[in-house]
Amino acid sequence: MRIGQPLPTLASPDDIVDRLGRNLNQVEAARVDALLRDGSALIRRYCRQDFVYETDVTETFVADAGEIRLNNRPVWDVSQVVWKSGNAQLLQDFPISWYVFDGIDKITIPAPYESGIINLPYMWYLTAWYSDSYDVTYTYGYQDPPNEAVAVLCTAIISELSTPTMSATLASESIGPYSYSMRRTSGAGLNAALIDAGMQTALKDFRRPAGTIALRI
Repeated sequence: MRIGQPLPTLASPDDIVDRLGRNLNQVEAARVDALLRDGSALIRRYCRQDFVYETDVTETFVADAGEIRLNNRPVWDVSQVVWKSGNAQLLQDFPISWYVFDGIDKITIPAPYESGIINLPYMWYLTAWYSDSYDVTYTYGYQDPPNEAVAVLCTAIISELSTPTMSATLASESIGPYSYSMRRTSGAGLNAALIDAGMQTALKDFRRPAGTIALRI
């Protein structure tokens, strides 16, 4: 996941216009870019992923019983797995050529005697390879944001643009014979609009699970 770098919004003003069925007026056009940035950030936070395409990114993972679960999906390619020695004076980092990738998100590192390498350094047989750290270089992500994310974001922003004022707590308004009411099930503001637009249901399958710690007794 990118840290400290600006990310593109998950939708564009044109996506809003396409769904709204008309051009944005002056007030809407002044707000839409900020709403797209804020809404995109909230969706990324909920899903715990950036929805960007990254090529040959190297991340460090700690194996659990010889297995590594990659953080980001979808994974398109795993190009390299390198064992981290932690002590260059004893043994340098060692490329693992016999890893097995399941094509989804799991890398399995078989025991050294299954490597098929005749001259594998003897020191490697003595290490705790099944729970050591590994640098994994892989390609993952989305070349275009998922349609579900675009739909939820646009629906929420149109809801925000359609409110009678920018007051986050306004539920209804009456002006002479005209009355307007807006009832949301989850509070106020853009996050509430995203929830009402279906973020927690439509994007459930895109939400990355939180990290876990394996315990052995």
